[in-house]
Amino acid sequence: MRLVKADENGIQQAAGVIRNGGCVAMPTETVYGLGADAFNPEAVRAVYAAKDRPGDNPLILHIADKVQLTDIAADVPDYAWKLADAFWPGPLTLVVRKKAGLPPYVGGHPERETDTAGVRMPSHPVALAVIRASGCIVAAPSANKAGTPSPTCAAHVEDDYRDSALAPDMLLDGGPVEVGVESTVVDVTGDAPVILRPGAVTAEMAGEVLGQEISGSVPSGSVPRAPGMKYRHYAPKATMTLLSGPPKAVASYITTQIVSDIDAHIGVLASPGVQNYINSNWNLMSVQGDSVYTPMVSVLTLGDGGDLPAIAKNLYANLRKFDELGVDIILAEALPETGLGAAIMDRMNKAAQGRRIRLGVDA
Repeated sequence: MRLVKADENGIQQAAGVIRNGGCVAMPTETVYGLGADAFNPEAVRAVYAAKDRPGDNPLILHIADKVQLTDIAADVPDYAWKLADAFWPGPLTLVVRKKAGLPPYVGGHPERETDTAGVRMPSHPVALAVIRASGCIVAAPSANKAGTPSPTCAAHVEDDYRDSALAPDMLLDGGPVEVGVESTVVDVTGDAPVILRPGAVTAEMAGEVLGQEISGSVPSGSVPRAPGMKYRHYAPKATMTLLSGPPKAVASYITTQIVSDIDAHIGVLASPGVQNYINSNWNLMSVQGDSVYTPMVSVLTLGDGGDLPAIAKNLYANLRKFDELGVDIILAEALPETGLGAAIMDRMNKAAQGRRIRLGVDA
């Protein structure tokens, strides 16, 4: 995998790789994506192989101009165009019904058929430039190995593919991303929009544009129409548990766990407020009888609850850091599930595989 700086020369090189059937890891405003020509089945197959991605987990198609949506969609309702006009380019994916005559695999694995496809127009200047220069519609899932936290800088991609024989052909280094969580996915195949995956374009933002409340509903047992709907996702290696409740209650639980599980290396992902409560009890934690107890604890800052963009931007980097530290258990403070908090908690819930403890009054 060649590491190339995302300057004009690098952009042209990346576009050539995609145009010639290769795969490029490149930055978008959400996370780094692994891009290939969506209409080249062998290139798409290589993306699935590189990520070790299940074949029924669909891909998102990336375009460089809004009008290209009509190259994919059979019919685009008026409300979908309103969303595109408001949020494209940006972190919004629209799931549309595919038009007749498209290869059956477009939007998914070459050996499968899909009747819908997710489409978005990214706002990152490097991603847009590569797509335009390639002349392709680019299928680009997140550039991590399947199931692991998504990469938000080039170093994360390097870590994932360091020993892989199936690494992408090129890594375009455009620095850290801006958003840090994947795009909002909205199903626009029906009479009303349905959020399949929350993201930086919040339900409140979309609802304001459309003048109506936007729901989120995933039919049970249905074929996934968007990434992240079916499989273990965004997960660190350690077992992760979310803790909901007032800061003092969360801190008290964490303190108790650190003291009671003395053989485990515990990772704590918490706000400064919770950390302050933990620190105030540190002497109680440290002294056991006549001996001094030194717990194995690694504390990372979740961020101030009022700065959700910063929390989103750093979330995956924090989860990857816990992997580097080799923790056995992660105890993570939960957030209110409103606005961008809904997207952050969606990723944290999936990383924790639904493990959540509610303490006192729910957060």
